[in-house]
Amino acid sequence: MAISAISTLSLQVRMKEQAKHLKRDLFVVDTGDTHDGNGLSDVTNPSGKVSQAMLKKIPYDILAIGNHELYVHEVTEDVYNSFMPSWNGRYLASNVYFKDINNNKTVPLGNKYTYFEGEFGTRVLAFGFLFDFTGNGDNSVVHKVEDEVLEPWFTEALTSYTPDIIALTGHTGIRFDEFNVALKAIRRHCPYIPIAVIGGHVHVRDFAVYDGWAAGIASGRYLETVGFFSIEGIKKHTLFIDKHNGFNATDLTPSNLTFHRRYLDQNRKTYIYHAVNGKEKKFDTPLGKEITKNITYWREELGIAQALGCSPQDYYLSAVEPTSENSIFKLTTQEVLPKAVADPNRPYPAQIIVNSGMLRYDIYQGNFTLDNVYQLSPFVDHFYYMPGVPYYAAAQVLDRLNGDNAASNYRRKRSIQIVYDNVRTCDRQSIRHEARLTPGYTTKDDLGTDGDDTTHSEISYYDAKAFVGTDMPPSDNSSSLVDLVFVDFIQSIVESVIYDLTGQNYTVDTTYGNPNITSSTMWIEFAENHWADNC
Repeated sequence: MAISAISTLSLQVRMKEQAKHLKRDLFVVDTGDTHDGNGLSDVTNPSGKVSQAMLKKIPYDILAIGNHELYVHEVTEDVYNSFMPSWNGRYLASNVYFKDINNNKTVPLGNKYTYFEGEFGTRVLAFGFLFDFTGNGDNSVVHKVEDEVLEPWFTEALTSYTPDIIALTGHTGIRFDEFNVALKAIRRHCPYIPIAVIGGHVHVRDFAVYDGWAAGIASGRYLETVGFFSIEGIKKHTLFIDKHNGFNATDLTPSNLTFHRRYLDQNRKTYIYHAVNGKEKKFDTPLGKEITKNITYWREELGIAQALGCSPQDYYLSAVEPTSENSIFKLTTQEVLPKAVADPNRPYPAQIIVNSGMLRYDIYQGNFTLDNVYQLSPFVDHFYYMPGVPYYAAAQVLDRLNGDNAASNYRRKRSIQIVYDNVRTCDRQSIRHEARLTPGYTTKDDLGTDGDDTTHSEISYYDAKAFVGTDMPPSDNSSSLVDLVFVDFIQSIVESVIYDLTGQNYTVDTTYGNPNITSSTMWIEFAENHWADNC
């Protein structure tokens, strides 16, 4: 999650003013994951205590729940009790339920759908589906989309209203099966109705055309991008449908709609250009200024801008090969894990393994703050270990994990970047011949290569394996023993691999070294002890 309130809020307000002047309906949509990845949201208890209150002031027309609202019991409870009710039926969780662990009853965590009309008469029916997520906590339930669309409420929603457009939103990849299932279910009732799919989760800029009357947009990650999606011909289209009685005649089909999309870089200059034709003095709103003042106060109050140390160089998540000296994965496995996650009292050396999805962002040379810690690794994963595992088995674990079919789940749950065959998002290369361009997103989607509002030089993209680890300790013979250390998030798959290798169920100890060291706090420990002298 990222927050830049004065610019983002002012953009929405000013763009809505422009739309009103043109007598067009403009709707603002958030597709979930408002927790994890920013100090302002993550250092409070519960997570989001400060940031969620600020988000309530943003004039969203539709919101959908994300998987990061479901990991932690207290967060899910807060969303259900405090955040969701603020949106007057516009917070959608079509296939997600809140479970009261005291009485074992489940109720929808948000609205199943919403129906409303824009100021200029556009009738909208909206759904909000989460992908088929299985990593949620014990106070939420996620139904498969394929099962949910068979429930009576879904058919009732489609047959009870006469919308001009259906907004199929949700924290789901726009090319995932879940959205295709929902699209087909809608088409069974409404074969030609315009459908705008607005997705998330996959952390890419992308646009997909499903048929002549349905398309979808994904707007990147962490609020680095604001996606703009418009459709021409909706009113003509719905008049045509009404005239022909909903297309009961099988030989009639409407003309195709025209789709437009734009990916806006999240910065003030871009917003001012689009919202007020570059006239900066007309851009800021009183509410935007108020929220920015509030953010400044809380950043200071929570101490998230204070330097823990200073990084000696840039470290990249995906712009260099994982084995590069500039790779975050090389830094993590060769420096951070061995130095910050250690137990000198153990008689055996350790190999430490983590899932690569716990790392989410670059580190830049200079001050390394608490805010950077949460941007880089917001998850509170504890370090467990199996004491005294045979060396021959420990030496095979990492390769087995990366070859296991189940490994993909550990990327999908906490994905960084998934690149489809026909999408080149963050496809990055040398910029020597494009010195005037800044590195950034260069997107190819179903409409071509002209979607990025700002032209960038390409940056190379290198994927990491699902699991990374420290080097195996040296051994003079294959009968020596090793402590196999791993984050609790991957415990079940590690146990399965070790059993396959040894035929034994090894005891898992839930405390390795300092119990206060987690996948987040290890960066604090490392920065304070090894980067402090760089400042």
